[in-house]
Amino acid sequence: MIRFVMSVMSVTSVMSIAHRVVVATAALALAIPAGGIAGTAMAAPPAAPRAINFLCGDSQTPQVMIDIDGTFAHRDNSWQSPEVGRMLKFQCYPALGRDAAGEWILVPYGSTRAWVNLSAVRFADGMNIGQLPSADQVPPAPPPRRMRLPGAPTVSRKVQQLYRDAVRAGRMPGMATVIGDCNSEHPVYFGRFGAGAFDLAPYPELQNAARAFAASFRRVSIATSGSFNAAMAFDPTWSDPRKCKADEGPLACELRLSNASVLLISLGTGDTFTWRDFERNYKAMIDYALASKVVPILVTKADDLETRQGGAPTDYINGVVRKLGAQYGLPVIDFALAARQLPGGGLVKEHNVNLQPVDPFHLNEAGMDAKILLTLQTLAQFPTVNPPARRR
Repeated sequence: MIRFVMSVMSVTSVMSIAHRVVVATAALALAIPAGGIAGTAMAAPPAAPRAINFLCGDSQTPQVMIDIDGTFAHRDNSWQSPEVGRMLKFQCYPALGRDAAGEWILVPYGSTRAWVNLSAVRFADGMNIGQLPSADQVPPAPPPRRMRLPGAPTVSRKVQQLYRDAVRAGRMPGMATVIGDCNSEHPVYFGRFGAGAFDLAPYPELQNAARAFAASFRRVSIATSGSFNAAMAFDPTWSDPRKCKADEGPLACELRLSNASVLLISLGTGDTFTWRDFERNYKAMIDYALASKVVPILVTKADDLETRQGGAPTDYINGVVRKLGAQYGLPVIDFALAARQLPGGGLVKEHNVNLQPVDPFHLNEAGMDAKILLTLQTLAQFPTVNPPARRR
């Protein structure tokens, strides 16, 4: 059976970049004659896709394999339900149960559970969704274990005062936003927590921070996108033209729209081949945030693509983030340090269409949950500040 490939990009991401490609596409179409470019042979039709075996082990165990390029896990059994994580091709999940309509499958997902649509998965030969129990018959999930991870910074008195100053300058208290790449997009980071997909029960000391910054986790940042790199922060090409001014880059636009008092800068994966410019561009983001009366929180990353693929010195980008954090006296969430203690280093095991391993960079469920935890542990150290009273 032929399956349609579903993009892992959200509708918002698609709409926000569509304007960037339409002009180039039209120009290319006009430039190439109907018979092709003179002196060149027309490309051969693509080869038929090779059938891939079911890769999830024992066929007697109810499991599903993601059988399209990528999809999102959902909190509930509905396309309208919040997206709470990314699932990539060839990933395997125990199939716990099904919905009444036989269209959605319940799977364990990080510290909670999630639903994946039947159209995105494949069962082992001889198995189907009808063999699963109804989800209301599935026993409740065991309580999650408390993670004890390194990487959360100490927020200094200086930074706490910067936060107070930001609020006094008119910035919204309890509003944090993020500029980042695919591992900071809403479904895998702020939105995952906001939708309840990270179980806070083992962390009662973080409940107050979760309430104080609740609005942050409901808001979708327009400064996050797959393959986003540090240079794009100030480039209006990458801004949403429906929401941003013509001369605004994503960072300026997001800080204006959100009126955030805290900015998490979680970039670097997209700088695999532009790492030589990373420090200059990253420093510019810090300077812009501070000048805008916003407190930057810097975040390291779990992958090392700039070394493995880009030829950079070992741990180059994370080293820059740590160095700039020390220079400016800003908190650094050292997610890379925490990821070393997670399964797979906090990253999904990724393969190409020939099942050959490729360098991983997408966060797995443990990685997503650990990043949320460290973020909450950092935000919990910010003081409670009321906005200034309005003058009558």
